Amino acid sequence: MEGHARCLFAFTHVCKALNTALSIEERLRIMVQGMVVALEVKGCTIRLLDESRNTLELVASCGLSDQYFEKGAVLPDESVSDAMRGKITYIRDARTDPRIQYPEAARNEGIVSILILPIRVRGRVIGVLKLHAGRERVFEDHEIEFAASLAEQGGLAIENARLLESKDREALVLKAVTEVAKAVGSTLDVDEVLDLIVDKAMRILDLKACSLRLLNPKTRELDLASSKGLSASYLAKGPLNQDLSIASSMKGEVVWIENAATDSRLQYPERASQEGIASVLSVPMLVKDQPIGVLRLYTGTPRELTAVEVEFARSLAEFGALALRNAKLHQNLREDYRTALEGSQPETRN
Repeated sequence: MEGHARCLFAFTHVCKALNTALSIEERLRIMVQGMVVALEVKGCTIRLLDESRNTLELVASCGLSDQYFEKGAVLPDESVSDAMRGKITYIRDARTDPRIQYPEAARNEGIVSILILPIRVRGRVIGVLKLHAGRERVFEDHEIEFAASLAEQGGLAIENARLLESKDREALVLKAVTEVAKAVGSTLDVDEVLDLIVDKAMRILDLKACSLRLLNPKTRELDLASSKGLSASYLAKGPLNQDLSIASSMKGEVVWIENAATDSRLQYPERASQEGIASVLSVPMLVKDQPIGVLRLYTGTPRELTAVEVEFARSLAEFGALALRNAKLHQNLREDYRTALEGSQPETRN
């Protein structure tokens, strides 16, 4: 009964921790510690799938050395692939089993048997929980059930944390859009508005860099109007031709460049690679459905922006176009007014 009692105590303790206001990292740390104590294993880890890199990223661990985690990237197709398909997987001897990606690292760490459980959210596997034993061991049914139940609880905690983060991001997006809208309505200083747009995109979307370029109809080039995060050498790489630099953006399309180093739609892909640019989102700025420029978002790591983030970028581009249109309209009105004044002046008789 001692083993059952330990599992019951740990289950209660971990479930309480998972439903607190602690950070998700701290809650998962308590979870893996509880697993180690309750099941008397050498170590426990939680890894979550990073779809952009196709790797399993470590988010919590207990009982294993820092050297063990230096073994290299953990790939879902080469390590615990059955678990990533939703199957509980038992490895009797990790030192020799071909399903283990780094058997030598397991041997050096003193790991023998491993139990791997999928972490699911709404039927989708988002990661794995691993129990590492320092001796050859077969896990009993109640131990597997205990671990699987906590893996499920951990998956729900992770999903809730992600939803909360998404809501927080949406609140920041709404606030930023409101601030830009106020700026457009309160100033005719176009440069100020464009700089604000670039700054908000950088901050809210956590980008490597952002630029805003306006079309020069005479040269057919995209002239830089505002930028942040790009080096002087990158900005001086050469002119951007509207027909060569993500040309479909200048036809009104929002374009996502997943790999800036190899995509032929970029005019200078090699320079993008040297600048450390991984992905690019190019959003057209339109006035009466006619492109007048582009807002470009640059990420430093391979990453796909969410629908909310893309919509935010589109809103910023629309506000930029509106600011330019307002300034142009104001200028035209001033010129018309000046012409009207000059035309109404009485003629001077000699």
